[in-house]
Amino acid sequence: MIQDSGPARFMTALLSAFFITSATFLPFVVKSTVASPLAIPQPNPYAGPEPRPLPNPQAGLPLVDGLYPDPEPCRGNCSWIHDPSIWYEDGTYWRFSTSGNIAVATAPSLGGPWRYEGALLQNGTSILVVDGQDIWAPSVTKRGDTYYCHYSVSRFGLQNSLIGVATSRSLEPGSWQDHGSVGLPLSHKYNLIDPFVFQETPGSPIFFTFGSFWQDIFQVELFPDDDITAFGDWAYQNGRIINIIRNDTKNALVVEGAIMYKEKDFYYLFYSVGHCCRTPETGLASDNQVYHVVVCRSETPKGPFYDRSGRSCLEANGGTTILASHGDVYAPGGQGVMVHPENGRTVMYYHYVRPSVGYGANDFFFGYNYLDWEDGWPVVAVA
Repeated sequence: MIQDSGPARFMTALLSAFFITSATFLPFVVKSTVASPLAIPQPNPYAGPEPRPLPNPQAGLPLVDGLYPDPEPCRGNCSWIHDPSIWYEDGTYWRFSTSGNIAVATAPSLGGPWRYEGALLQNGTSILVVDGQDIWAPSVTKRGDTYYCHYSVSRFGLQNSLIGVATSRSLEPGSWQDHGSVGLPLSHKYNLIDPFVFQETPGSPIFFTFGSFWQDIFQVELFPDDDITAFGDWAYQNGRIINIIRNDTKNALVVEGAIMYKEKDFYYLFYSVGHCCRTPETGLASDNQVYHVVVCRSETPKGPFYDRSGRSCLEANGGTTILASHGDVYAPGGQGVMVHPENGRTVMYYHYVRPSVGYGANDFFFGYNYLDWEDGWPVVAVA
């Protein structure tokens, strides 16, 4: 059994465009627990992403374009993939991704062939945030014999998102029970999307990470046996919601989708920075503002986190870029990190756009690369 370290995390670049003009971006503070709304099943937006051939299928080893290698080859259902979360169990890779009431796919290898299996929440979520909402950024983990899928409920341009959770004794679509909101309160400081659970051992504290834009990435430290389906009120009442990553420079880029990974003596936070989802029609971001993946590390899961140059990732806008646009790979992000169960190497997986295909939501592809470790820092490598 291999636990995914990702999840990683779909956030629209329309945030920036709407930030000044949209009333939904006004600070919204609620200093009490947010209860789950009444159960209102949401329709499945589509039957599931359909596999389609790539105009230029990847084959063989990835090519190196400048600093970064291309993604490893992917076969089958590899498009319309946002914010993937991977779990490996008994010879099968399970992939969970944004939209479609959390799209579920399986494959015999990380490179496929991937097959769409159905929606994780076949009747939608019991959380109602707003009409036209979607379910984003699933993150799957396992405790004992129960699987947990934390997810976000939101819509482009909203800050009053909520984080929910579903559980299952198997990973199969149709087996998941939705528990609604975990109870984290709304705040003007953060947006409740991009959840991630890290627990080093069954007896270790649980670190629940979330956040996008505003003051960026937050963390809740829980006790080893705490219920991760309903902890928000306790976390708020006990001052456990802590800011751990922030970029507060003028015109700061979006920071979101943090996941934690342990390698030897350090704890690494991988997260996405920049504008992920602009198109030529809406105006592509400038080169230095396009979505990319950065990393910071700490000697403890609680921080403080620093980048490779020694800058604080909370107080000095730190963050070391490890993957950015190159060649026909544009705006990589929504990443996760895991140990490859077949060869023991570290793998980072993510979504990305192929400009040769298009920039639409259905033009986001699943990609992955191996990571090597140089002087205690991850470097994207050719297989």
